[in-house]
Amino acid sequence: MRARRHALPAVLLSVAAMTGVTVTTACMSTAEPPTLEEAARQLDADAGELLKATELHLSAVARTDDDTCVPGQLRHFFQAESDLAEASDGLLERLRALGYDKVVDDHDLRDEEQDVAVLRNPQNRLEFELTVLSGEDARVRVVGKTTCYATE
Repeated sequence: MRARRHALPAVLLSVAAMTGVTVTTACMSTAEPPTLEEAARQLDADAGELLKATELHLSAVARTDDDTCVPGQLRHFFQAESDLAEASDGLLERLRALGYDKVVDDHDLRDEEQDVAVLRNPQNRLEFELTVLSGEDARVRVVGKTTCYATE
């Protein structure tokens, strides 16, 4: 008799737990992550928007795939520099307009000679890192990258 009394609440609790897991999983997986090719195209398009802004004076452009991830993984990479340290404000504004959110405050990564900001686009998981190098050779370095993908 005692087992029957506890069986119904246990079944109801199990059903509620399974329903909660299903709802949570459905809410979290709103979209599939992009493929490396899709992410690389989007990164290049966003980088192109930054390069179009002549007031930012971006040069020394590098676009490549690199294997600095764990073995068997690859990511797409973009790097440019501006000789104007004040270009960082314009870069931040443009990246925010493209859907990037600041995820790391420069106070967390700051040292005596550089300030750093990291911005990430939550939809496509692309990331841009802005580093303002101060001192005699003041400039801004912009690095954009995809997440790491298995090379299969």
